[in-house]
This record gives sequence, structure tokens and C-alpha cells, in this order.
Amino acid sequence: MTDDDPAGPFLFRLHIEHTPSPNDPKEADEFYRAIGLMVWAGGRREGQFGTARLTMMAISSDALGHQLPMNCKARTILWRKAFETLPYLSQFKESGLKLLSEVEDVALDRHAIVHGLWERFNRTDPLTIGAVIIRHKNKTADGLDIRRATVTTELITEIARKANDLNLSLMPLRQFLAKHRNATKPPPENIRTV
Repeated sequence: MTDDDPAGPFLFRLHIEHTPSPNDPKEADEFYRAIGLMVWAGGRREGQFGTARLTMMAISSDALGHQLPMNCKARTILWRKAFETLPYLSQFKESGLKLLSEVEDVALDRHAIVHGLWERFNRTDPLTIGAVIIRHKNKTADGLDIRRATVTTELITEIARKANDLNLSLMPLRQFLAKHRNATKPPPENIRTV
């Protein structure tokens, strides 16, 4: 999504405007809509992924612990540990680790869009907007990886499509986990559905 080479030294310019701005081109609404759908799709994907982790923990709390990790690295460790050590997940090991890789890739793209430092729209066809993407990077003088990106509505729509596809790809695993949990540790009879 970003330029392959890290950006060299450059001046940083912030555009402080109301969103949407009266300076936006008329096609900007399509761009904003695409970002909204991408965020929504990413949230649904994260919900499925998080619920799968919670269910694994409910089934195997002795092996996975009782506290849901909140940072990405710890979530990855928990997911890998589950698929590499729990016998009931052995049949899903390959697909589970592949899903993890795809989820991480889409999450990185989503984070770049959501946390990008936005410039003004380029009045091009199709409409584009420049962004500066800043990520943490070990073994650099300042601990940062700074890159420029040109973002299109098509790119954002593609990230949303990938998130939606992953959401659907998680369904068979989630269904298996729900059945396995109910068979091994049935929920209490007074459980409340929200």
C-alpha cells in the first residue's frame, strides 16, 4: 500500500480542516463512504477473530489463560499457541495459521488508513489523496518507519473486501468452536443472549 522505499527527510505539512471540508472535491463523499465501510468491515472481522479467541480461551483456559490479550503481538501469540498445542484444533492448524497471516495483513492496511496523516485530495481521475504513514520499526534511529502513500477509493474498497472475505472465512472455525465448547463445557442454563 505504501511506497517500497522509506521516505527520506521531508517537511511535514498538516492540513487542519473540517471533515468534510468545503475544499473537498465533490467525489470526496464516495471516498469517505469507502473508509466508513472499510472500518465497519474491519470491526466485524475483528469481532469474529476476537470471539474465536475468547471461545478458545473458554474451552482451554488452563493452556491459554483467562485474560484476553489486547495488543496485536499478544493476540498473535495466543492464536499460534492455540493452533500449535491444542489437540481439538489440530485439524485446523494450517488454515488457522494462514487466516492469522491474512488477518494481520489486512489489519496493517486498515491501521495505515485509519491512522494515516492525510493531505489534501489530489484532483485526479480517479480521485486520490496523499497520506503519510508512520509505523513503529525496531532497529531504526528513531524507532519509526515513515512512508508516503497515494490512496484511492479502489484501494480502500479492496481492504474492505478482504476484511469481509476473512469474516466469512472465519465462520467454519467459529461454528466448530461453538459446537466444541457446547459439547465440552456447556454454557449455564441461565445464560443471557444480547
